[in-house]
Amino acid sequence: MRILITGASGFIGSHLGHWLSREHDIVGIVNRAHREPSFRFARVDLRDERAVAAWMESFVPHVIVHSAALSRVVECEDQPDAAFSLNVRVTTQLVRWAERLRSKFIFLSSDQVFSGCKGGLRESDTPDPVSVYGRTKLEGERVVLSSAARCVVVRSNSVVGLSIGWGESFSQMVLNRMRQGLPVTLFQDQYRSPIHIRAMVRVLERACVQNINGLLHVGGLKRMSRLDVGYAVARAYGMSADLIEPASYLSHPRASLMTADTSYDIARLRQVMPGLELKPLDEEFGCDAEAEGCHEMA
Repeated sequence: MRILITGASGFIGSHLGHWLSREHDIVGIVNRAHREPSFRFARVDLRDERAVAAWMESFVPHVIVHSAALSRVVECEDQPDAAFSLNVRVTTQLVRWAERLRSKFIFLSSDQVFSGCKGGLRESDTPDPVSVYGRTKLEGERVVLSSAARCVVVRSNSVVGLSIGWGESFSQMVLNRMRQGLPVTLFQDQYRSPIHIRAMVRVLERACVQNINGLLHVGGLKRMSRLDVGYAVARAYGMSADLIEPASYLSHPRASLMTADTSYDIARLRQVMPGLELKPLDEEFGCDAEAEGCHEMA
């Protein structure tokens, strides 16, 4: 199967390309990556319609996985035109190619399409974003779901785990700071449904190869605060939790853009992907620590 992955130098895209390249013909689209990924790639500015057209016409993908985005909430707020260009205009261009080539289109969206006023969110809940980022991702979703392409909109939650050299997850940031002996402030009142990158990749692989369509909330087994995740990292790596400093997300200078609880109800995920293995984060982080061979002493 020929699969084109945008954002292939990001945290999710790099893991996905590395994994899928074992059994599929992959082209990863990167823009400003400083390192070359382990799979076939092309340097393309997705805003360059001619360059995109050249790759689409030569590669003719069976599946397009669109993971590229301007995804930092504060950056999007400060650069709304850039956020719209990449998160909406580019998405529109790519889904039109999916229609033309009869490719399946998988769009990575976000829990930030919700305000965070309540958790346990289902696909049937009405989005109500509070940030430019959330609004542009929601608009991108609407473009995709109203298209004639076979599509899956994957609303990811907090994706954690180790980097393979491109991008950095929230848990990686926590781990890096603790290894340097630096304090890390974590919100005790901001909740997500964190999912490990290994599980996220398995979900996306199934979305590529199976007859799955529509809107899908993808998160982990448990509602956890940012603070909970930090403590789980410390436990897995045998580190002292003394460097972790609890705080309220309301203390953030841009707190109005922050969402309190965007945890998911993943009943539909379990329904459309029976047998999908989801493990507790303590177990996943333990596997990471063991793989690194550096279980540090407190």
